[in-house]
Amino acid sequence: MRALVSVYDKSGLDKICKILISLNFQIFSTGGTLEYLKKSDIKVKSISEITNFKEILGGRVKTLHPKIHGGILADLSKSDHLKDLENNNIEVFDIIINNLYPFEEVLNDPDSTDEKIIENIDIGGPTMLRAAAKNFKRVSVLIDPNDYDWFSEKLLSDELTIDDRKKLAFKVFDRTANYDLNISKYLSIYEKNKNFPDKINITLNKISDLRYGENPHQKSAIYSEQNLGIANSTLLHGKEMSYLNFLDADAAFSSANSFSDHTVSIVKHTNTCGLSSTDNQLESYENALRGDPVSAFGGIVGFNTEVQSKTAIEISKTFYDVIIAPSFSEDAFKILTQKKNIRLLSSNFLQQNYEYRTINGGLLYQEKDNQSPRIEDWDFVTNSKPDKNSFDELLFAWNTTKFIKSNAIVITEGKSILGIGSGQPNRINSVNLALSRAGKLLTNNSILASDAFFPFPDSIDIAAENNIKTILQPGGSLKDSEVIERANHHNITMVLTNRRHFSH
Repeated sequence: MRALVSVYDKSGLDKICKILISLNFQIFSTGGTLEYLKKSDIKVKSISEITNFKEILGGRVKTLHPKIHGGILADLSKSDHLKDLENNNIEVFDIIINNLYPFEEVLNDPDSTDEKIIENIDIGGPTMLRAAAKNFKRVSVLIDPNDYDWFSEKLLSDELTIDDRKKLAFKVFDRTANYDLNISKYLSIYEKNKNFPDKINITLNKISDLRYGENPHQKSAIYSEQNLGIANSTLLHGKEMSYLNFLDADAAFSSANSFSDHTVSIVKHTNTCGLSSTDNQLESYENALRGDPVSAFGGIVGFNTEVQSKTAIEISKTFYDVIIAPSFSEDAFKILTQKKNIRLLSSNFLQQNYEYRTINGGLLYQEKDNQSPRIEDWDFVTNSKPDKNSFDELLFAWNTTKFIKSNAIVITEGKSILGIGSGQPNRINSVNLALSRAGKLLTNNSILASDAFFPFPDSIDIAAENNIKTILQPGGSLKDSEVIERANHHNITMVLTNRRHFSH
């Protein structure tokens, strides 16, 4: 019996090779693996003894030879295969142990050159692995060192089954498919003229199963393609995260990280019901909570800076499901972990430029709404103009609308949300909800921002009745002129941002 061993990751290799020797396997190897096994006092022969050909091209060609692949692919139930083996003096291999050059690791290293990345595209390894996996009825192929122990136990007890070999073959094709996909993605960066690729290949690794999905009768799991962002966050305290916990935590963390200073976002059902950005974290938290203390109960709080002890004391006075932040100070962590049921999550923020959503029969793929607004793109269309000193507050108000489900109306003052109207089928309902929520907090300095145009001037009348003096909206309605005229009638400052912030 013969085994071919050629690996990059040498974890557990000594142990399994010694077991193979004890079962009278001849071991053949290549390059660095050959030297490693020799130094480990494991009896091994060079693959060149079979091919009568030395490795060439700096190791690029080692196992690409008929005497190797014939010995792997041969089906011993076919007479013509047996005849070819005899005529060409080819002996079969029974076990292939191989894993691949670390292409992904090298690709993700910021110091890697194109030359180094390309040199780590494995050719012989995938070819040999796929050959062995195709012939799983006879050949055992191991690509994952984590399989060495159970495989060895079954081999020693003569209990290895065809289903075991089929499972190993699946792992090979799964790994090589993902490997090739990552190479394809690397090379696709050269298609610079295409905004969207002709084909989207999505390969994600499962991180874990979740307790259930959006509802208890729905199963769910979480997947990722990298090591960053909410999906790969660290649960520091509390029960494991649920499907909805992840959705809301993502909304809270994304909105908090879209502003500078100390920004705090309180989210319920993916809507930002409280948001504030100031130079003092405790003040930001208190302002965010003030935006909707009722909805905040059982919600998720997102921070863009380390949670401080004074803030933690205030947080502990309200029941929250999740607190997510880049980190927690030692004192803040001690304070918050006194609450058994709260989940504390730490994460880095990953800026993503694209997003997709599934629809029946396919998916929609788009750029994320990440573009920062610029005052110079706005039109000041009413007789009353905003003071230049208020521009930062106007920018804040406009930015908040993209974190509220459409139809979205946001009332702000300073850099804090006072009230929102979200998810309504018509805009006037959202206006009424936002103004009702802001209630007694409204002043002459309050700003009303709308994620899309006003189709009729009635919302302007309602805003005026509630003493709103400044309105932001993208414009674009057939009745823009009537809306602007009504704003002038009420001496309201109106700004057209010329960009919509729908969120569905």
